[in-house]
Amino acid sequence: MKLYIRTIIATIMLAFTMAGVANANHTTKAAANEVPEAFVERAYENARNFSPFAAAATAAEAALSVHLDLAAKMTDYAASFLGTRYRLGASGPKAFDCSGFTSYVFRNFGITLSRTSRQQYTQGERVATDELQPGDLMFFSSRSSGKGNVGHVGIVVEVNNETGSCTFIHASTKRGVVYQKFPDGGYYQKHYIGAKRILGTADHEMASL
Repeated sequence: MKLYIRTIIATIMLAFTMAGVANANHTTKAAANEVPEAFVERAYENARNFSPFAAAATAAEAALSVHLDLAAKMTDYAASFLGTRYRLGASGPKAFDCSGFTSYVFRNFGITLSRTSRQQYTQGERVATDELQPGDLMFFSSRSSGKGNVGHVGIVVEVNNETGSCTFIHASTKRGVVYQKFPDGGYYQKHYIGAKRILGTADHEMASL
């Protein structure tokens, strides 16, 4: 930050110094104006190059790219279990319940999730529905958990920003591991509780240790 401020100040001061020299040498008014304009442009360029905010934005974009790449690998891996049967308490690979499936997929990439969907809901950072990304976890109530209580979880695999919809993969009690569109205008939309992001959060770092 100090280097950023010093660079801008030095460039602006040099611009005015050069303008004074130009006037002292009886250059035309137009020529005198061109000198500081050139250096003001340089000041703006230096501001962009040395700005800590620009550096932070670049770092954030790079981190997001890494996390989305990891999410793509995770969702591809999750898809390899499509059709695997559901069994309560099972954590794979021949059978899964919902949280057994999510924890199994994440564990394959060095990230430890809690065993139950209710516990997994306490991890990560809350995400609004219109900010969902692949790799996020979506949570729902279930018939056994009761209204308003977490009892089911799935992994976002695809997001359609134009329609505001997404697709998640989960271990369904009746159909095993399947894809599900959301919102569906039915059961899952009615029982939706919220979403959490693990990738790129403090919980990601802790869970990877």
